[in-house]
Amino acid sequence: MRRSTGRDSDVADPDHVTIFSSALGWMAVSWRGASLTRISFGQTTPQQALAVLGASEPHQPTRVIQGVVRRLQRFSEGTRVEFSAVQLDLSHLTSFQQRVVQQCRAIPYGVTLNYGELARRAGSPRAARAVGNVMATNRFPLVVPCHRVVGANGALGGYSAPNGLAIKVRLLRNEGAW
Repeated sequence: MRRSTGRDSDVADPDHVTIFSSALGWMAVSWRGASLTRISFGQTTPQQALAVLGASEPHQPTRVIQGVVRRLQRFSEGTRVEFSAVQLDLSHLTSFQQRVVQQCRAIPYGVTLNYGELARRAGSPRAARAVGNVMATNRFPLVVPCHRVVGANGALGGYSAPNGLAIKVRLLRNEGAW
């Protein structure tokens, strides 16, 4: 059992992790209860997928997590998948960051939005740069579709997943948005 040592680790049970293959490379998800705590994708080996999430051994996923895994696998193949019901642990985020994540989750499949517009929708119209920082540290890629957020001039901006912009382009092309 973990002790409460602050905001990021204020939990009673440790995270569980599972790994799985996908069309976007090896993925890993960690969860606590029914909420995801992190997602990693694009890794070349199962060991890398575990290591990115700081785990050494995978766990048997719960039924809820098995459903998330299946959706992530279908999404990675280019299938339109709905992630809005997936519960996320956002306790590590400030209220501003949580609003940004919630608004990013609302960007429809196949649609892009620029950082400034996402900032406006999150209630902070002058915070485009701060929105970029939230997207760069997104713990839930694909479920929180940060790949749908682009620069004001339509430029891709950055993408912190393995293979960076190439994978962002791939995801946007899968959705018909690029």
